[in-house]
Formats: sequence, C-alpha cells, structure tokens
Amino acid sequence: MAGIRRIVEQTGFRSCQLSAGGLYCLAIQYQTRICFDDSFLYVQQCRPDVGVCYFMPLGAGNLGNATGKLRAYHAGKYGAPLVLWGIADDMTPALQNAVGSPLTLTPDRNWAEYIHEARRLQTLQGRRMQPKRNAANQFRRNHPDFVYEPISAANIEEVWRFQQTHTQLDGKLDHTIRRGLDIFHEGGFAGGIIRIDGGIEGYAMGCPINATDFDILFENANKNHNGIFQTLEQELIARQLADYQYINREEDLGINGIRFAKTGLCPDVLLMKYTAVL
Repeated sequence: MAGIRRIVEQTGFRSCQLSAGGLYCLAIQYQTRICFDDSFLYVQQCRPDVGVCYFMPLGAGNLGNATGKLRAYHAGKYGAPLVLWGIADDMTPALQNAVGSPLTLTPDRNWAEYIHEARRLQTLQGRRMQPKRNAANQFRRNHPDFVYEPISAANIEEVWRFQQTHTQLDGKLDHTIRRGLDIFHEGGFAGGIIRIDGGIEGYAMGCPINATDFDILFENANKNHNGIFQTLEQELIARQLADYQYINREEDLGINGIRFAKTGLCPDVLLMKYTAVL
C-alpha cells in the first residue's frame, strides 16, 4: 500500500479511486489487479458497465511508453481495444499529450467526485451552507453530552456491529467496510465515532489519497439524529485531519438521495471522470 501512495503522491492526482485503502477495500468487488513496472503503477479492474478496464498508468516516467505497453498487453491477452476508466479532469492533459492523437472522452456524472476545502467543511461557514450548519448546531443542542471517539482496536468491532445493524444499500458495501476495518491501522486509515448515552450512533472513516487530500470512504449514522453526519465530519476534521487541506467525499453513484446530500454541501471541486477507448 505504501508503494501505491508513493506513486500517487508523485503524480499529484486527486481522485479517490487512487487511494491505496480504497483500492484494497474494493479489490474483490472489482476483481482488482495491480502491477508495478518501470516505476509505473498499473491497475486492472472488471466493472459491470465496461467490463475489463484499466486506470491510466500512474508514474513519473514516460506515460506514452507506459500506455503503449498497456495497450500491447491488453491486445495480446484479450484481442480487444483498451478501455481506460476513471480518467479524472486533472489526468486528461497528461493522457492526451501521451497518446498524441485526439482522445474521445465519455463523461460519467455518476462517478464525479465531491472535493471540499477541509476548513470550509469543518466550519460550514457561508450562506449556502447555513442549512447544514443549522443541522449540526441542532444536533449539538439536542445532544450536549455526545462523545466523539477515534476508531481504535478497542471499539473497531463495535463499529462493525453498528454497521451490520444499520446496513445501507442492501448490504452491498458491508464486505468492503469489513475489509477496511480489518486493515484499519496497517492501512493508515483514520476515523471516529459518535456516542450518545454510551452507544455508537454514527461513524466515519477513510484514508489518505496523497499528502494533501483525504478520502472519506465510509460513513453511516442513525438518521433519527438530524445533523449527526455534519457533526461527525466536523469532529473528524478538527481532531484527526489537521494535516490535510482537502476532503474528498467520493461519488454519488447516480443515487438521487446521495446526490442531493452531497451537492447540498457545496463542493469546491466537482471532479469529473471519463472513459476512453484506445
């Protein structure tokens, strides 16, 4: 995992799909395979919408050569055009320059990422953030004795029991969350829980993408407590993420309720992603 993060930091790219922890958690779901070769990182996945695909090669060397090597490998193994998935806005100039010929990039709004300045997400300042700020303030008024507690070996299984009790999306994410909890400390994860009257009522956790961007991979809470999600993120940023300038809250996957909630937090960057067929 350290090797993945080192290469991602060299590139400066910001997509949450490049976080080492995220790649590990989703490895089974997307049949992820990785390879290091000539200072480049290659990632292959199998996705329901596009089939066998790859991330853009990541490294500090000659991207044109790396892309050509990947095309040759894929053609030899599958006899089909190379599909590059998840090409973020900040990657497209480098890829276009490396390929040379004009690229046809197909955008996918469902996979666009919501990136926030950490300070703004913590304070929720500004007129457009007032509804979220009011919700967090209401939670603090209603629960003045709530306790924020970092996720640790002492409570990690309690977090898992809470997740199982409050499963979202029909349990589709449970196995990825379990994988994250299993390598929480070794994988460089950070996260915290909110307790009310001693019991867990919500948690949030994630891992670094690079030296400045932190990816919130998973969050879940008892929705009966209005403002708990905003309060969780405020506390997590204030107490554990002081070294990061940006918070990536990932994609909405085209789910209306998630999109409404994430756009309501007024992201500073909506990082679009594209697919290219070479």
